[in-house]
Amino acid sequence: MTLEDVSMEIEEVFNKLIKAYSDENLNHITGKLILLYKNKNYSKIREIIKRISEFIPIDDEKDAKSFSKLMMLYHPDKGEQSRKLIQTLYKKNDFENLQKHSHILLLSDIDNIAAAEIDENIGFEPEYTWDTNANDGFSFTDSSGETDLENESTDIQSERSFYNLVKLREYGTLDIEFPPYYLHDFEEFEMAHSGLESLEGVEHCIHMRILDVSDNSISDIGRLWDLQSLEELYLANNQIGYIDTLDNLIKLKVLDLSGNQINDITPLLSLPHLEYVNLIGNPITINQIELLKNKGTILMI
Repeated sequence: MTLEDVSMEIEEVFNKLIKAYSDENLNHITGKLILLYKNKNYSKIREIIKRISEFIPIDDEKDAKSFSKLMMLYHPDKGEQSRKLIQTLYKKNDFENLQKHSHILLLSDIDNIAAAEIDENIGFEPEYTWDTNANDGFSFTDSSGETDLENESTDIQSERSFYNLVKLREYGTLDIEFPPYYLHDFEEFEMAHSGLESLEGVEHCIHMRILDVSDNSISDIGRLWDLQSLEELYLANNQIGYIDTLDNLIKLKVLDLSGNQINDITPLLSLPHLEYVNLIGNPITINQIELLKNKGTILMI
């Protein structure tokens, strides 16, 4: 390939990317993604992730995480920044790095991907489920239906807590000594769709950076107060009303609060590194939303 051919190819890619990263197209893409998320059409979101995986590796396929990562890629608020970077790469004839932004071109037919109806075939199998029995306390089963814990002593309170779930995942039983300081070394916990009712024990995870407890039955998040290493927190689809605790999580960058009953987000205004917040499905006033937007935070509402 001659230098002239290379130059023409670079220019062609540049023009395509500038158009793809226009505010109009980014608004279109994010609008479709939000529609999929609101309609719980998670399999379509995963299809999009699979398409762009060659350019943007997203290791997990968890619903809240996946949606958040896509929105941070394609939100219109990042359009100007993306276009400036693309222009800089073009001027430098940096074809290799210019190509790395081409994942957006794979979404040119997003209208065909997006569906307006609720996905009845989500294809989600929780890694673990609680199997409650009034006579035996409770047991713990994996997605194959095999029981790890049977006839657990009724002396143990059958609370579906963070601490109990960790014990069951690590050891398959509650009848074992598990000092809370063992939790100090964990940096990430994935507990979406786990039937959690309480975050008891999470306060000991002082080095945790990522926590996903989406799609559970949590109402009280007070035990998160001391987790100042947290950078990503996914609390979607719980029963949370108050988030005062979050103003102490000074390293927080990504936060998903969608599908709760939160009407006051002022605690988030003091977080210096907050980049992205999903508030879909919460009764937030416009005034509060504007205050958070003015901080430069990407918002989903």
